[in-house]
Amino acid sequence: MAAGRLRSAVSAAVSWPLRHVKTVLHWILVAAALGYIAWQLPEMVRAVREAGDPLSHLRPGWLGLAVLLAVAALVLYGELHRVMLAIGGARVPGRTVQAITFAENAIANTVPVVGGAGALAYSIARLRSRGVDAALASWSVFLPGALSTIVLLVGAVFVVAAAGWMPMWLAVLVGAAITIGTMGFWSVLTHASVLHRILLGLVHLWRRVPGVCHDCRNSWASDPEATANRLAERINILHPTPLQWLLLAGTALASWAADFLALHACSVALGLDARWETLALGFLVVQLSIALQVLPGGAGLAETGLLGVLLAAGAPAAPAAATVLVYRLITWLGLSVAGWVVYAVQIHLTPPHWHRHRAAATEEEHGLPPGTVPGT
Repeated sequence: MAAGRLRSAVSAAVSWPLRHVKTVLHWILVAAALGYIAWQLPEMVRAVREAGDPLSHLRPGWLGLAVLLAVAALVLYGELHRVMLAIGGARVPGRTVQAITFAENAIANTVPVVGGAGALAYSIARLRSRGVDAALASWSVFLPGALSTIVLLVGAVFVVAAAGWMPMWLAVLVGAAITIGTMGFWSVLTHASVLHRILLGLVHLWRRVPGVCHDCRNSWASDPEATANRLAERINILHPTPLQWLLLAGTALASWAADFLALHACSVALGLDARWETLALGFLVVQLSIALQVLPGGAGLAETGLLGVLLAAGAPAAPAAATVLVYRLITWLGLSVAGWVVYAVQIHLTPPHWHRHRAAATEEEHGLPPGTVPGT
């Protein structure tokens, strides 16, 4: 018992400075991201000046609708995470999931090079700090992103067909192939034997990652098969029903639709007369630019691509440039700033989560002092 208390005291002494270092690093990350946004501001200010007359005739009502739709798109994406957590049995408050989603979006859209990976790691760590187990936290972050990408791909096929670049019958076949192929891949991936082999390989790989807790590493090394079996059993619980899959896919589609409608509202607010097919193609170019991650949030490439699509369709230069500018100010700059504000607030509001081992958790469940073995 004395040894257990001594171990707890040493752990607390070590964790106290680490908590302060972590807070400082968080603030450094916030400052760096806001600095990147400030670096992009002069270019946007120059674009505002070049937009000229259309901005002077801006329709405030449509602009407000565009802002609401952009926020709704991100909220709906956060709802994907919440529903997946609920399917796995975790009851995380909706406001917590939304805060994590807004911060994740800001990290992905403003942190160079590692923004995408950093955003995923941030979301998983925050969910773990709320008591969600590692398997469910990872699943609820990766699966909505993959599902949203697939929904966008299927939607893109039909947009291309509507623009006349592909026969509609071929679009139906391609969309069906993507859907059926995804379902087949999911069935293979979650098959018991396949999943076990994948997880076993990941366990062996994870044991060699530097920085992993030595106690955890030793427990995995002692019986990798048992570790893989535990993870496989946990993941198998997370199979959505067909109705739940429809709900998730519908939510992902609604999120993309709200984002596209934000672009449409911006075009109306600035007097740009463009067909919906043209705006949809420009929207797809923006999403592709973001996915390429040449610069965070597709900065530069997204604006150029969207403007190029509008001009190629015969849109007047001034309202087209103004539409691109306002849309990106709302969906990239505005939401990123909002996300970093949420991130900064979460540094202080998120409850501390200490790394605990299975034995320590068992001691607490039995109401025993640290280091005591149940039944002794």
